[in-house]
Order: sequence, then C-alpha cells, then structure tokens
Amino acid sequence: MKLIIIVEKYGGNCNRLFQSLHFHAYALKNKVIFFNPTLMGVLKFDNFFFKIFDYLNNFFLKILSRIILFFFKRGELSLYFGKNNYIKLVSGWNFRENNSTFEYHKILKQFYSFKKKHLSKRSKRLINYLKEIKKEGKFIVGLHIRRGDYKSWNKGSFYFSDNFYNKIIKKLKQKLIEENKEPFFCVVSDELIKENINYDFCFKGSWRDDQLVLQSSDLLIGPPSTFSMWASYISQKPLITLKSEKEYNFNNQTICEG
Repeated sequence: MKLIIIVEKYGGNCNRLFQSLHFHAYALKNKVIFFNPTLMGVLKFDNFFFKIFDYLNNFFLKILSRIILFFFKRGELSLYFGKNNYIKLVSGWNFRENNSTFEYHKILKQFYSFKKKHLSKRSKRLINYLKEIKKEGKFIVGLHIRRGDYKSWNKGSFYFSDNFYNKIIKKLKQKLIEENKEPFFCVVSDELIKENINYDFCFKGSWRDDQLVLQSSDLLIGPPSTFSMWASYISQKPLITLKSEKEYNFNNQTICEG
C-alpha cells in the first residue's frame, strides 16, 4: 500500500484547495492512495458548526506537523513497510505537479466541485438565477474585487480603487459589445461592495457562493488571487489578471491549469 496524507493546511480556502490539488494529482499519476484530513468537509459544509470542527481538526493536525518538524527537522515524514509500501505525511505550499493537474482535470474536477446535494437552498437559487441570465443570452463576467489583506499585502499593489473597477467594467463592457456579446457583470468580494460600482449583480454570500458565481461565469477578471484562479481551473473559463491600475490587457486571457 502507498499512501500520502496531508497533515497541515496552508492558507485560506482556495490555497488549501490548490495545496490538496497538487498532492492529489501526484497521487493519481503515481497510483498512490491520497487522503487529506485538513480539507475534511470544506467542499460539503459551510456553517458555524463546521468552522469550529475545521478549526479543532486542523489545530490537532498542526500539532502533529510540528512534532514531525521538531523530531525530524523537516515538514515531511516517510514511513516504509518493505520496498513498495509506505505512508508519507506531507505539508507545505511549494509542492507542484502542474502537468498532472492539467492531465487529470476531469477526475479532479469531480472530486473538488461542489455537489448539488450539499448546497443550501440559497446556493441552489443562486445557480438557477445565473442559468436564467444565460438563457436570456447574457455573457456573464465574474469580477472578483479582492480587498481585505490586499490593503497591506505586497505593499498594496493589488488593492485597487472603486474608480479603477468602474473603469475596467466600462472598457470591458464596450469591448464585449463590439464582439456582439451582451455583458452582465457579477461582482464578488471579501468586503461589502459599494453601490457606486457599476455592476449588474452582486450576491452577498459565503466564500462558496462567491465561487459558484465565478464558476458559472463565461469570463473571469480580477487581481492576482488563488480565489479567481481556482474558479478558472474548475470551470475551465478564461481569466484576465489585473496586475496594476496602469497595466492591464483584456486580450491576455488564460485558463488556469492548476
């Protein structure tokens, strides 16, 4: 038996998902069993009680990770049982298996997508609403306005003003209309969105609802963030990354491969 277990989470929800994704892709490639207890329930539950469980679960796993680091001076431990049997306890953020995340996208998408049976009635109504918008012929643009820690992170390089976002909406809308598309801007954010931003729809929900909005969009746009990258990876929709208020290119669209 070959088994890989992640014993310490990294970052917020989407960082945790990407961390898991790469180890999972490696496991699929090498025909290894994969288990991530740090992610237990994240894709299923989104409520107060789960958050307490998630905190306690990862608190004890973090203690285990620190014990491994203290005694073995590294964040990974391999326990071998003969030549072809082992258990690897892993952690960290830097492990990457980019080719495999692309190659096994269909399998990984099935595992990491939100399942309809686990969605709240509110989330289901949200999905149905966006489906109706598409039926009307609208081209949905998912705009991710990242605030929060971005005010100080990287010296505030990606903490853009409301005026800038309005400028982006105006210019991108004009471009899409010239392409015979009928743009419909859906905005999500980790902060309350002001009404002076010229969006068409803003849903004040949980991180999961924000992901559902982005994953249902035809085009994604926002500052560099694993949040919008994750939506692009799962839905395989193009993403425009806004790198500064002075430098942006609507033709520079990429689909995240993991």
